[in-house]
Amino acid sequence: MALNAFDINLKNIANTHVVYCGDKLLALWEAAEPHRLNPNTLETEGLEYLDGLLSKGDAFAAHPKFDPDCKGTPRMVNFGVKTGLSSTISLYEFTPDGKLARQHKHSVAGFAFLHDFAITPNYCIFVQNPVSFNPLPFVAGFKGAAECIQFNPSKPTKIVLIPRNGEGEVRFFDTDPCFVFHHANAFEREGQLILDSVCYDSFPTLDDAEDYSTVDFDHVPASQLWRFTVDLTTEKVDVEKLIERPCEFPTLNPENVGRDYRYLFMGATHGKVKNAPLQALIKRDMETGEEQFWSAAPRGFGGEPLFVARPNGVAEDDGWVLLWIYNAAGNRTELAIFNAQDITPGPVATLKLKHHVPYGLHGSFTGEYFGPQSLAKCWVRNVG
Repeated sequence: MALNAFDINLKNIANTHVVYCGDKLLALWEAAEPHRLNPNTLETEGLEYLDGLLSKGDAFAAHPKFDPDCKGTPRMVNFGVKTGLSSTISLYEFTPDGKLARQHKHSVAGFAFLHDFAITPNYCIFVQNPVSFNPLPFVAGFKGAAECIQFNPSKPTKIVLIPRNGEGEVRFFDTDPCFVFHHANAFEREGQLILDSVCYDSFPTLDDAEDYSTVDFDHVPASQLWRFTVDLTTEKVDVEKLIERPCEFPTLNPENVGRDYRYLFMGATHGKVKNAPLQALIKRDMETGEEQFWSAAPRGFGGEPLFVARPNGVAEDDGWVLLWIYNAAGNRTELAIFNAQDITPGPVATLKLKHHVPYGLHGSFTGEYFGPQSLAKCWVRNVG
């Protein structure tokens, strides 16, 4: 502890997400600049400043959003936050070749813990959690920075709308106290903005657990899927719990990001009520409320699912869902591949590794192939 005292330097761990854009493979986390990776070898090539856009230490968040159609062309949208007594949100938009298309900054009062955001064609949407940051235990070396976040249930959570074009005012809407890490999607409809987010009743903490084997999940706040419906005229916010079973890591067809959508896939607990590790997969029909469910319990443990659309597919759910599963019985990791139109029978294929892969957080899919071209031709011949 004494060695940590007054050491307030944060290591750029880049451990949260990996994305490919503009011929660059970037490893991301929310508090610093990206690391660039060699896509063929995965070797770290160094910090990436995006052609001088970022300065040393600038934040470039780990949850970029890919708008499938912004004025006729796709865009990657991302943000960075500098926070203190007030917070500055920097917004960036990039064309598919990695060129900067738009940039603007906005000030938000108070401490803003922003891990993720959502987009529509007109807005970037953030949720400002009712939290504060007490730096003293961090400066003294007794706690990590994340352990110094304090949740205040007496204050409202704020939904923050920032125009994507950088013009007009930033708008704030008060809603029920909750804590949000991840958003599923957002869209606009008839004067309303609808935001679907994974919400906790309070800030989720593992207390003094050294690892997941010692976590008391009965005392960890459960994550649920909430829908916020914001009336942009009256500023009234309605809240509905769509999925009460503990769930996390939402994914959907990338063509529906920022648009009205029907199908959502999420990691979930095996049981309906008590919090627990994620062992299951849920498909939710957002129009009818119907759910499909598959579980790897008792010895299988999952994480974040990933939807991959079938090339030239017509239906929104025409594609596959990829899910890493740790097989505790065999002490190895398996990649389970589901038919996204019906996940209930289980995987249509399972790639069984000979070893385990340490648990990660987020991943992404790219149609680009990196590696020997002879293998690429073989892959196309086998699946196409």
